[in-house]
Amino acid sequence: MKKKLISMLLATGMVLGLAGCGNSGESMSVNDSSTPAPAVSESAADSSQIVVKYSVTYPSTGTQADGASRLGELIEECSEGRMRMEFYPSSQLGDKTATFEGLGNGTIEMTECAATDLSAFNDMWSVFSLPYLWESGQQACATVMDPAVRKMLEADAEANGFVIIAWTDIGSRSMLNQKKTVNTSSDLSGLKIRCMQDPILADSTNAMGAIATPLGSSEIYTGLQQGTIDGLDHTPSVIVANGWQELAKYFSLTEHFTIPDPVFVSKVWFDSLSSENQEAILEAGEKFSDTWNNEIWPEATEAGMEELKAQGVEIIEVDKTSFKEAVQPVVDNFLAGASAGQKALYDLLLATRENY
Repeated sequence: MKKKLISMLLATGMVLGLAGCGNSGESMSVNDSSTPAPAVSESAADSSQIVVKYSVTYPSTGTQADGASRLGELIEECSEGRMRMEFYPSSQLGDKTATFEGLGNGTIEMTECAATDLSAFNDMWSVFSLPYLWESGQQACATVMDPAVRKMLEADAEANGFVIIAWTDIGSRSMLNQKKTVNTSSDLSGLKIRCMQDPILADSTNAMGAIATPLGSSEIYTGLQQGTIDGLDHTPSVIVANGWQELAKYFSLTEHFTIPDPVFVSKVWFDSLSSENQEAILEAGEKFSDTWNNEIWPEATEAGMEELKAQGVEIIEVDKTSFKEAVQPVVDNFLAGASAGQKALYDLLLATRENY
């Protein structure tokens, strides 16, 4: 069954290429993308420590790498040195499919992904792909960390072999393009906008008037150069980190997709830990959620927006009404054909978000 689910993930080709500006920390081993071998030799490492291999798709530098640095520190602190994180960025241990397989058999201990990626294991997670589900990333994270929602999501994750230890705000995506000022959805007409390879995301992009163009994150810069795409949707810090603002100078604050990222560990591995170490990894995740959501990400977003302005990008405060109206049929169609699990999660998210 798991092989079938993994194949589904491979088929959907989900891509999440987030990055920002920053550096790595001292309490984790960082493997440069050109060096796939473990960064810490056996002679340099304490052989009594439990190694937590953190496999991710994003680069070794950037806002998320800064977060990984802090997470590594917290794991070591909360475990009082009994555990040490090794950081494997840029898909060094394999793409998401390979990483999920590794978590399933316990050869990889930890990863993170977009919540939508977990729809490969249960279709209810595709609810997170719906446009304008949230008013902000802060609201999204507060909602998924609410006890009632958390219980539902964590139970499903564990049923599929994962233990969620943290939730991270990755902001709300807005439209960046190199052609013209976009004030309404009709202004997107004819623009080729890169999107992640997810059917709901693509349908929503098309509904807003653009031409959805699935493309890997590593191909975006070249795509802008060559005209394969006219633009993309993302957040300020990620745009600046990748230099996309060098080629596209119109940034419309549509804030249409808000997809939080869970950080999770292998259940096989987690179950093998002592209760003391289980508590330590959960405590580290809880502290990381707080640090990321209240310090690292807000500061990176503010700095990213200031840098966009400094580099001459036109920031457009749009009336979101036309964009919301354009994508409403996508939401309606989804709900009309929603499974019981999708409907249950959707209803719970809507009821709970009112508290935040």
